[in-house]
Amino acid sequence: MAHSRFKSLLYLICVLADFSGFVVVFAVSRGLAEQNSELWYLGLTGAAFAGSSGIANVVSGWASHRFDSRYVFVAGAAIVALAVVACGTGDTSSLWFLPRYCLLGVGLGTVYPTLIGWLNRDQDAHANRRGVSRTLILFCVSWNVGMMTGQMTSGSLFSVSPQLAFGVAFAVSVVNVLLAVAAARLVAAVIHDGFGEEERSHAGEPQPAVDPDHVRLAGRFKQISWVANLGGTFGGSLIFHLLPELAVSIGVPAHDHGGLLAYWRGVVIATYLLMHFSEFWHYRMSTSIGSQLLGALGLLLIARAQSAVMLFIGLTLHGQLVGYNYFSGLFYSTAGSSQDRRTMAAGIHEATLAIGMSSGTVLGGFLGSQYGARSPWILAAGVLVFLVGLQAYAWRRWQTAMRQEVVPAAGK
Repeated sequence: MAHSRFKSLLYLICVLADFSGFVVVFAVSRGLAEQNSELWYLGLTGAAFAGSSGIANVVSGWASHRFDSRYVFVAGAAIVALAVVACGTGDTSSLWFLPRYCLLGVGLGTVYPTLIGWLNRDQDAHANRRGVSRTLILFCVSWNVGMMTGQMTSGSLFSVSPQLAFGVAFAVSVVNVLLAVAAARLVAAVIHDGFGEEERSHAGEPQPAVDPDHVRLAGRFKQISWVANLGGTFGGSLIFHLLPELAVSIGVPAHDHGGLLAYWRGVVIATYLLMHFSEFWHYRMSTSIGSQLLGALGLLLIARAQSAVMLFIGLTLHGQLVGYNYFSGLFYSTAGSSQDRRTMAAGIHEATLAIGMSSGTVLGGFLGSQYGARSPWILAAGVLVFLVGLQAYAWRRWQTAMRQEVVPAAGK
């Protein structure tokens, strides 16, 4: 029971962390677009946010494994609150604003590896796929609900006053710091003692044998999913940081822009739910490739959009890719990692997402400044297709190596 309450608290922290964080992301990116900032600067701010988040994910994943994860977790929530204040009081048009925005990425990147590691503690992804999937779906829905409602709220509040949006984000982030402290106090009883009540009741029961081939297969899919993350978030970063420029140029008002982003996250959540209640995608490379190609098509539609309807269709196709990549990547990172390495695997998973985002916004921003606001979307589609080819090549090489190992073994 205590373990269940602890997990519920972590899910709530997910909601509030992303709510406050993406109220700020929307307010900053929309504000810059309405100030007619250059696309290269929009891309630079997005890269600063994503890059700092990626570095923080790796560092905090290592720190949580090496030191006391409770202090790392609380520090992340506190940094988010400080970053909201820093961004709300800064001048977005100044280069000195970038360190403030980076602080927000650092805060969010520090929270999540520890949180994911706590949620997946003492769970066997091979013997209990449904249980692990249930944990992942609740986690994924939680932070996406936070992001979705944050973007919708910021879109509405921004129309009234940008400072009002920052004020709401700060209030929510302060509440989240208090919840993070409460979670850090609970974790000693729930996780550091080894099992929650639910786990203790089954501790003496024999566990199903885990097929070593499944573990190895999950490890391979884990590595491939990290490559897929790069392409998916390369395009996703444009939606966060460069779509405001396109939306302003074709006359989409702020509240409709916020609604489109919230709908995009809705598609992502629907994809999570489909994957949770089905297993057709488990260890199936063709499904991953098909999802990525649909995502590339969505980016091309956004590149040609002349109305909110075209953006709607393009965001739908790309949204399913974001949902597929994130959920499958977390699943394989859990299934393909030992207990003591899951926090680090979660950090690498989140870091590959951040690398894709930072490279997408930098390259897209500079390309857009030279060749127009639609060129970054074409670039993102091309990068996605290239990485699909790279994954297919790596997969074929791995399968060939596996067959070569099996044939000599059969001969013996």
